[in-house]
Amino acid sequence: MNAMTQAPVDGRSARWAQHREQRRAELLDVARKLIHVQGPDVTMEEIAAASGTSKSIVYRYFTDKAQLQRALGRSILSTMHRRLVDELTALESGSGRRPEPEERIRAMIRAYVETAQRSPGVYRFVTRPSDGLGHFLESVSRLVTTFLPPQVPSPELWAHGAVGFVERSVDRWMAQQETHTDGEGTAPITSESLVDHLVTWLMKGMQR
Repeated sequence: MNAMTQAPVDGRSARWAQHREQRRAELLDVARKLIHVQGPDVTMEEIAAASGTSKSIVYRYFTDKAQLQRALGRSILSTMHRRLVDELTALESGSGRRPEPEERIRAMIRAYVETAQRSPGVYRFVTRPSDGLGHFLESVSRLVTTFLPPQVPSPELWAHGAVGFVERSVDRWMAQQETHTDGEGTAPITSESLVDHLVTWLMKGMQR
């Protein structure tokens, strides 16, 4: 069948696909808000109730909790990407030059730390050990690779190693914050100090 004889797009199918995507986005937003308030142990039943629907309907859009985890991870990653682009563009516009390697790495780490700090419950949900976590970290690594300065040797290897290092460090820092909030342990370092330390350690590791 050539281009002249192709059947027209079914308008009803297009509208249904658009409706489905919109409904899926709405459910994801409800899940994100509920996890932010109640923590990462929210159930699919609770998400359904908060959405004013049944669990069976939720499962039409997310086959299981792992798929919900991956979808929420992609949403967070998209937000991080926009923030990185905006920050690096602002740096370049303000200085009239391309951001230095350390400035790029600082922007990336700060975006990650602030994402975790803004909503610990959502961060915990997305980074729980699972296929969803692997997908999220792999996606973050690809994002980091695209923002690395050209002089970084083996950028893909560096990005994967750096993301794993930052993820584990931030995970431990978050745990220290939770423990201190419960009245135990010493006060953790500030988020600014955490970013400074991570940048320093990673910049040293970039040196040949």
